[in-house]
Amino acid sequence: MKAKREDIGLYELERQLAAGDFAPLYLIVGEEAVLRDDAVAAIRAAVLGLDEANIGVFNSDVVYGDETEAAEILTFCGSLPLFATRRLVVVKEVGGLRAHETERLLPYLKEPVETTCLVLTGGKVDGRLKFFQALKQVAVTVACAPLDARALPAWVQDQAGVLGLRLEEAARALLIEASGGDLGVLCREMEKLAAYVAPNTRVTAADVEAVQGADTGGSVHDLIDALQRRDRAGSLRFLGKVLDAGEPPLRVLGFLVACWRNMWRARKFSEEMLRDFELFRETDSRLKGGGGGRRKERLEMERLALKLCRGAGRATPSRPFASAR
Repeated sequence: MKAKREDIGLYELERQLAAGDFAPLYLIVGEEAVLRDDAVAAIRAAVLGLDEANIGVFNSDVVYGDETEAAEILTFCGSLPLFATRRLVVVKEVGGLRAHETERLLPYLKEPVETTCLVLTGGKVDGRLKFFQALKQVAVTVACAPLDARALPAWVQDQAGVLGLRLEEAARALLIEASGGDLGVLCREMEKLAAYVAPNTRVTAADVEAVQGADTGGSVHDLIDALQRRDRAGSLRFLGKVLDAGEPPLRVLGFLVACWRNMWRARKFSEEMLRDFELFRETDSRLKGGGGGRRKERLEMERLALKLCRGAGRATPSRPFASAR
């Protein structure tokens, strides 16, 4: 039997891609979902390149293991790229593929299509299945295990650099401590910081505390009141509590729109309020557009809150937000 290929990490994957070393088969597996997503994103960017913004949509397909069949995957893999050298096929949650469907994919592993990059990703796979045993022998396997405490500071610093953040050591330590090492939480908090602090300024521990806010409960009405005061830290804090409690982002957005309409009826029209409604429309469109899951929806709502608080010169409403309750 052919020997299993050595697993690589995310940094080695990025090095290979930067050198133009593409593989026709990738298996991205491990408990850390953020690292899996980053690995897929790196491959997508390398394979589709500048085409992703225009014709890249015609050269990529994404399916889920528990919702697809081998025939569909093979059809996508057999399609020719459009005005490009390669196309990308991603199978998410590949562990959900039914056993008999994996058997039908075995021949493809021996002769993958040269112009197709097939990426299979998931938290864990059943190593007893013949398909995954064979896949491990021929695919580039990217291991995405949780980072240990020693690796976290460097990872946080790298992610901060991508977002344009200059973290002080105390700020970085506070982020790691408050997140418990959860990369998803760390990403979300750094994305909020990027929207919160002014460009080209150092991020302090006080900035981190302001974005995280006090660990107290809150309601949609608390969020509305914070937005009325243009309190950025409070708005982010209460928005986080509302979303963590399970309130759907679109429902929260609908409540904000209703409150703004009440304010419009209570006072004269203003250009500032018209811009707010345009922000609501844009956010609604992005939320309904899908893609990115809960993390992206949360980030869209956080960006909206910060933009609403940023409105210079907005007058205090002549009637309180409570009128919409």
